[in-house]
Amino acid sequence: MEGQSVEELLAKAERDEAEKLQRITVHKELELEFDLGNLLASDRNPPTGLRRAGATPEAELQALARDNTQLLINQLWQLPTERVEEALVARLPEPTTRLPREKPVPRPRPLTRWQQFARLKGIRPKKKTNLVWDEVSGQWRRRWGYQRARDDTKEWLIEVPGGADPLEDQFAKRIQAKKERVAKTE
Repeated sequence: MEGQSVEELLAKAERDEAEKLQRITVHKELELEFDLGNLLASDRNPPTGLRRAGATPEAELQALARDNTQLLINQLWQLPTERVEEALVARLPEPTTRLPREKPVPRPRPLTRWQQFARLKGIRPKKKTNLVWDEVSGQWRRRWGYQRARDDTKEWLIEVPGGADPLEDQFAKRIQAKKERVAKTE
């Protein structure tokens, strides 16, 4: 330390600064193509340093990969960023390169014989709407099930049919008939 002059110290500091700058600036003959949406960089430069004497191909490939990665990171830092909680996040653009599927597109299922016949004859299934207009309540109600239209279980009065016993409970008779219908379907 005692033997170094101020000029030597400044030169050393300048070299260190240039070395740090060299780590983040990379120069290529042809610019790389970037697809930042997929975090992809395509290098069209020929790998010229692989056949030089003295350096191993693995070291050259590592240096090439490091340079290309540095260029990709430099492009990422040019994107607009925002802070999410405690992290700094870059907004990636939409991908420009379409990536292939892992598996081929599935083949359409073959039609059944009924589907072939229906297509040949032009038969289409009829669809019933789930809601119908209930004139008693004056609103749209379900066709079936809970709160259905024309729900006869909500009637407070049932006329006794002709020829039936007037003392027989018509409500109990209706409930018993429904229970029998339900039991028959099970």
